[in-house]
Amino acid sequence: MFETLVLVCIVGNANICHTLEDLEGPYKTKQECIERAYEISVDLPAYMPNFKAVKYKCIQKEESTEGKVRT
Repeated sequence: MFETLVLVCIVGNANICHTLEDLEGPYKTKQECIERAYEISVDLPAYMPNFKAVKYKCIQKEESTEGKVRT
């Protein structure tokens, strides 16, 4: 499973940046994760008009065993 993170910075000032964490994931494949990063980049101006997507990262997450019983 992959989690999508996108680094966004204020246009004209690379010193003011934020990391956005996708709320729709995680995704089964890295390709799905990359596609979601590009979707976030395209939708960004509607939500954060002064920001620009600079980088993305797809982090592989291990399946959580929380709440599961070991048998």
